[in-house]
Amino acid sequence: MQADVLVIGAGLAGLWSAIIHAQAGRKVSLLAKGHGTLPWSSGCLDLQPHQLPTNREHPYFTLQTVLEPTTQTWLKFTQAQDYRFVANLKQHYWLPTAIGTWRPTNAVPLTMLNAERSIISNYRVLVLGFRELRDFFPPLLAARLQQHGIAARGSYLTMPTSQRSRDFNSVNLARLCEQTSFRQALIKQIDQIRGDAQLLLFPAMLGISHTTSIINELQTALGCLVAEVPTLPTNVAGLRLQRMLMTELEQLNGRIQLNAEVIRGEFIDRRLVAVYSAAAAREQRHTAEHFILATGGIGGGGLRADYPNGLRETALNLPVQQPTERDQWFEANVHAQHQLFKAGIAVNQQLQPIDAQQQPIAENLQVVGAALAGCDPIRERWVEGLALASASHAFENRGFSG
Repeated sequence: MQADVLVIGAGLAGLWSAIIHAQAGRKVSLLAKGHGTLPWSSGCLDLQPHQLPTNREHPYFTLQTVLEPTTQTWLKFTQAQDYRFVANLKQHYWLPTAIGTWRPTNAVPLTMLNAERSIISNYRVLVLGFRELRDFFPPLLAARLQQHGIAARGSYLTMPTSQRSRDFNSVNLARLCEQTSFRQALIKQIDQIRGDAQLLLFPAMLGISHTTSIINELQTALGCLVAEVPTLPTNVAGLRLQRMLMTELEQLNGRIQLNAEVIRGEFIDRRLVAVYSAAAAREQRHTAEHFILATGGIGGGGLRADYPNGLRETALNLPVQQPTERDQWFEANVHAQHQLFKAGIAVNQQLQPIDAQQQPIAENLQVVGAALAGCDPIRERWVEGLALASASHAFENRGFSG
């Protein structure tokens, strides 16, 4: 079955691209090697570069006009999913990390908002966790908050007897929080140690699919505000976004095929007519009218270094804009801007990949997300802004009617 739009990649850029095309009535297929990087994210959205770029070739200058409307669309989408966000493109929210440092971001789920620096500073805070949960230490986080003038203390909760033999991570705990009996045991235990705390700080573990109702239940039962803190990967807050986006795409009759690594494309007369994915017995051929490449950069596996050669784009073998020599990839100072991470696919204003003569390689192909050349979204702190804005800009400049 031929799709109208075929998206390659299951990260935020790929899923958002697929959703907005499906909402427009297009028949959408999404192919991906794996689950993308959303479960590795904080669950917040960095929408604006931390420092605005000065190089006019930076993708920001192509995408900046769609950031505000795209943000508003995201807020409406998450509200419809009962997982509301707040956002501000003009200033940052400052949220604590699991080790008590402050991290700036532009869009925050309400599950974390009460932990924002200007809010949490007004309350007596109790940081809660489980000894069984690796890499989240309530006393450490509380001590760091105290250094910032916040009245905080940390305490470990005791795992219910029936659960003590299990191996725990934040995902397992989030699933347990979906169970009424586990929440009731949690509430009873917290009520005994709460003292004068006004705000309870948890690792991001308060459910996966019903987080809003779980937090409301805890706040009502305990008479305290509740907030979450992102954990190390797999981070439940990022996993929620992934599941929410995938569910929305499936409800729009989009087709998602994971474990389908695209390994080459079939080009005819400056059009991409098909892509091929790896399979156990033979390659699978997939056709569409329009294609979107959203496989990411170095971190997402969309670009790969082949020794002794340079970087290559892994799905369609598109030309990569990169330093001419490998010894130019990195600077001597580890904290400097490394050119390797600015490598990517050169595109025109319509986000079509271009050749050395600045001509579109394929008129029906667009590139979105971290695969775009000329920026380092992780260092610049606008991973999600680049993903959402490029997906929206590509849709508005998609080159076909409808």
